Amino acid sequence: MLLDHFKDMLHEGQSLGATWIMHSDGLTIETTCEDGPASKGIVFDVTAANPGATATIVIGKPLGSIQRFHMVGSRCREPLPADWAGVTQVSLVNSAPMGCMVDDADRNVLSFAYSFAQDEITMRYGVDEEHVLFVVMLQIQRVPGHSRLLLMDDGLPLDETMRLLVEWVADGSAPLPMADKALEPVFSTWYAYLQNVDAETLGRELDGMSRLGCGSIFIDDGWQQYGSGRGYSGCGDWVPDPVKFPDMRATVRRFQDAGVGVVLWIAPLLLGEKAHVFKTLERYAPIHDDGLGRQFHVLDPRRKAVRDYIGGVCARMAKDYGIAGLKIDFLEQAGAYQGQPLENPEPGDVTDVGEAMRLMLERIKTMLIENCGQVPVVEFRQPYSSPVIAPYSNIVRASDCPADALTNRIRTIDERLAAGNRVVHGDMLLWDVNAGAETCAAQILASFFAVPQISVPPSAMSNGQYESCRFLLSLWRKHRNVLLNGRLQPVSSILGYPLVHAFDGNGTQVSGVYAPDMIIDVDADTRTLIILNASTENNVTIRLRGDGGTVKLTGHAYDCTGAITMQFEEDTDTFRENGDATITTIPVPTYGILELALER
Repeated sequence: MLLDHFKDMLHEGQSLGATWIMHSDGLTIETTCEDGPASKGIVFDVTAANPGATATIVIGKPLGSIQRFHMVGSRCREPLPADWAGVTQVSLVNSAPMGCMVDDADRNVLSFAYSFAQDEITMRYGVDEEHVLFVVMLQIQRVPGHSRLLLMDDGLPLDETMRLLVEWVADGSAPLPMADKALEPVFSTWYAYLQNVDAETLGRELDGMSRLGCGSIFIDDGWQQYGSGRGYSGCGDWVPDPVKFPDMRATVRRFQDAGVGVVLWIAPLLLGEKAHVFKTLERYAPIHDDGLGRQFHVLDPRRKAVRDYIGGVCARMAKDYGIAGLKIDFLEQAGAYQGQPLENPEPGDVTDVGEAMRLMLERIKTMLIENCGQVPVVEFRQPYSSPVIAPYSNIVRASDCPADALTNRIRTIDERLAAGNRVVHGDMLLWDVNAGAETCAAQILASFFAVPQISVPPSAMSNGQYESCRFLLSLWRKHRNVLLNGRLQPVSSILGYPLVHAFDGNGTQVSGVYAPDMIIDVDADTRTLIILNASTENNVTIRLRGDGGTVKLTGHAYDCTGAITMQFEEDTDTFRENGDATITTIPVPTYGILELALER
């Protein structure tokens, strides 16, 4: 449908095997002598005769074995949408102009990336039913004079393909250094209290969250003055509510003394009419959003006065309160100004929203580094997933999915594939405090290959839930290096990753089982094997591959609270001839853990 609708404005261009490129008037697309990442793929030069004009690039591929289209920052509702349904407004703060068409084994059939990832692009994609193709159309709002397009069709696994695409789009940009607190479990106030948060309540929970192993507390929406009622009419001043937090610096110091860093939520582009600064900044926030009672104006980041104000606010918060960093939200609101005229420009204003956001984020980054006294924690959330925005945060969190363990797992693994040097956090974990300990374990295990964020007050948990949380977070901290820094190998993106592995290269393997009938492949050279049984079965099955020698397996199975349920010891023969292997089924409770040592 897309091709037939736009064919009169498109010209045939370059090709890569059976893949072809078409483009609109005014563009020239030529192959270059530049190798793609790791010498994979082909890079094309894109030259525009009229920089700043609109332009279109279309990539087409015979459907062949394509089973799913993988994007950055979000998922299509269908693995393969129709081309009249697949559309995403790509920008600096929403997704990225890149993607991967994979087969049923998650091998790359065709992947692409476009270098101009800062400005807004309408990305259309899907199955062209008339021509039995998968089509991607990039409708560029303001094409640059020169840009590049990468195509790869090498059959690499999805995880490796995404790593290469991310490196190519990032183009060597320096990441924000990693903050130590970004690598520790978090207690988040959002689902626990929503906006009904205060220093006294949090102080009562400090010991409980500290004993759970939380290295920081993210104080979400509600700490700021007028932060109540689920609306944003008080946003803009970013000062503490004098009743809820009468002495924010003292509160921060109390948590710091217990080894728990404090990160504050901020939505820098929101301006509410109750804010004291509203009259001053109102003229820079002409767009108003009152949907669902949200009640805020959107500051225009193209204005230098706005960027200066926001930078000053972040510097003041870091310096005056002694916080570890910021949880930055609602950046996508900048898109409201895309295509809008900039009236009565002042010195330092810029016309492009993408460039304005880059300048604003650079300003925030500089102010935090200068005033935090340490490497700051900076959290973004999906869909702020572009490699181009990565230098401005060191955390990217799965977007909100309260109590939805399946969605949290899928989003964290998706994000791991695109995060580059950033660490991925799961969405805040919520469960019913009247349910069993397994309910708590299900949520934690779903975000085990990311940094867990707990959002149930420790004092509200049952004894079983607390013990489960403590045990699993302790296990997570013990194996944090392989979970976060090891080679991630997720299985079957089209099924939502029912099996996920991580390897550290030194003999440790952690495998998460999230569905029945999964078989975990284990090399006989493995030394430590950790299996998370997040399925409905009371056992796990491993397939041991080796050279025909004998491997001794010893270890324990635990229930979700850490109680030992079984001691295991077995000598197992291994085989590699003809692909044969030894299969062993071991009893492990649902939402339990198996720890094994392997010895030749």
